[in-house]
Amino acid sequence: MIPRAFIDELLSRVDIVDVVGKSVTLKKAGSNLQGLCPFHQEKSPSFSVSETKQFYHCFGCGAHGSAISFLMEYAGLTFTDAVEELAQGVGLTVPKEAVAMNSPLHQQLSSRLFEVMDKAATFFKETLKKDQRAKNYLINRGLSGEVALRFGIGYVADAWQNLEAVFGSYTQSEVANTLAEVGLLIQSEGDGKTSVKRYDRFRDRIIFPIRNLKGQVIGFGGRIIDKGEPKYLNSPETPLFKKGMTLYGLFEARKFIREMSYALVCEGYMDVVALAQLGFPNAVATLGTACTETHVQLLLKHTDKVVFSFDGDAAGVRAAKRAFEACIPLLSDEKEIRFLFLPKEHDPDSFVRENGAKAFQDEIEKSMPLSLFFMQVIGENIDWKTAEGRAQAQNESKQYFKKMPAIALRVQILRDLALRLGSTQQELEQFFGLPSTIVQDVPIKPLEPKTNYKNKDWQKKADLRALENLAKQKPITPSDLPIQIIKLLIQYPQLGKKLSAKEAEDLISIATNRTKQAGLIMKDLIQLCRLEPDDSNFSSFQNVLSQSEFASAYNSLLRKLLETEFTFEEATLHVQGALKKINRDIIKSEMEAISDRISKQIHTDEDLMRYRELGLQLKTA
Repeated sequence: MIPRAFIDELLSRVDIVDVVGKSVTLKKAGSNLQGLCPFHQEKSPSFSVSETKQFYHCFGCGAHGSAISFLMEYAGLTFTDAVEELAQGVGLTVPKEAVAMNSPLHQQLSSRLFEVMDKAATFFKETLKKDQRAKNYLINRGLSGEVALRFGIGYVADAWQNLEAVFGSYTQSEVANTLAEVGLLIQSEGDGKTSVKRYDRFRDRIIFPIRNLKGQVIGFGGRIIDKGEPKYLNSPETPLFKKGMTLYGLFEARKFIREMSYALVCEGYMDVVALAQLGFPNAVATLGTACTETHVQLLLKHTDKVVFSFDGDAAGVRAAKRAFEACIPLLSDEKEIRFLFLPKEHDPDSFVRENGAKAFQDEIEKSMPLSLFFMQVIGENIDWKTAEGRAQAQNESKQYFKKMPAIALRVQILRDLALRLGSTQQELEQFFGLPSTIVQDVPIKPLEPKTNYKNKDWQKKADLRALENLAKQKPITPSDLPIQIIKLLIQYPQLGKKLSAKEAEDLISIATNRTKQAGLIMKDLIQLCRLEPDDSNFSSFQNVLSQSEFASAYNSLLRKLLETEFTFEEATLHVQGALKKINRDIIKSEMEAISDRISKQIHTDEDLMRYRELGLQLKTA
């Protein structure tokens, strides 16, 4: 993990206007700068960049964040890559221990290995230019030179030591070891009697370079031209290349994914390049492995909609089910996952060639939403008409509900399933071990007695008169109070840092009374505020919140906050006034409970003493 102190220093040196300005044309608009949002298509600018807060926010689509967030969302970089790119621009070095804590894909990255991969990719492209047989194969598959160039497609001849022309003799151990390390060379171990054999992994194949999100070549895929096995061959796992963490074509497709507002996932690189040729440049593919959660996370960083397109045969259905399982823990009410199944005799490439782009687009629009595919997955090979079959479906679905986030979509799927099973939502929630979402109508007793509004003592104080004026402009209902406080603490963590233990306890209590989730968020937020340094800034604190388990909730609240922003003085008055009101409400609630016992003549002497104490506290509160 990158040290927090380094992130703070980096953000203090980086100017977000310069970072965003490289990709977005910004113009001065009041105290901020404004431009067309790079994350969705719009005609009127709603994308705002604050120089003072070092933060961006789109009032159209809700995208927001710091300079680090912008590179992650716009360029599709990982957190570490974004930090490294910004650090390089301002002359800082990312602490080495941070890289050691990162995923295997980033632990052993080396400029030496990238240089080797780049030279190999160039060699393969040059070889393609000279080989008419290979060019004819691509032409017959309908690929243009423009698409071949965009994807860096190449060819390697049918020989055992092709790469010696670039790197020198394989008898040199340094050359051989380096090529073997990146998966270009296969070495057989000698037994003392025979010498070590070294030969190219890829021979007589069309070569597809596999790039990371920076555009660097990290691996290769090879497709046999004539008959032979295996038809497709990928680089092995290397320090640069992890199949479960890489999507072929994502680097080339990310711009089009944003423009077309969805990503299309298929099974192979020929599907990707063919679809790009035929009007679907937003396609990507997994690389000889099942779709993983990491794959889905990568896609959802670039778009809110993902369509999985698999062959209609049994293997395609199995691949779709694995993709479905990878999606379940990452579901969000703001994201959409769909599944497209083509006729058994077709893959996306053949379907578009035979039926045209319009027919394929129609199939995409008719694709199956995850909620319906859910019923198909759990109902596979069972008889819904029998009690035994429905019990099997109910039992099968339990594993998925346990992994699914507590979102509105889960409730909707739960209700649909209850109808199909002839059960109730509450029964299924109990069976799955989920907290109940059934809301009971409970009469709410008002906390404040009816009194003359003008006679309230606290309103005579100057700071609370100011609060009253603010409330007229931005009214807050009692049920909104916890959420409003959370939004203010998100913007000004200094206010949370100053809370006393009792004040923090009171805020957590009233938030919990609203919902259990609100209480957990309030507790988490106050703890994060207290850990903040005294000179913490807005942009830096948002990066802290993005690492919390409640990051999605903070993001949602932050979007609303930036639409009705408070100054620090206004926020201070709101928090002070809220704390006073909460304290008074707690006192009144306890007094009402004692009064109720007195009226029923079940009170104790301690009740009478406590009532008098509370009365004195109310006068000074």
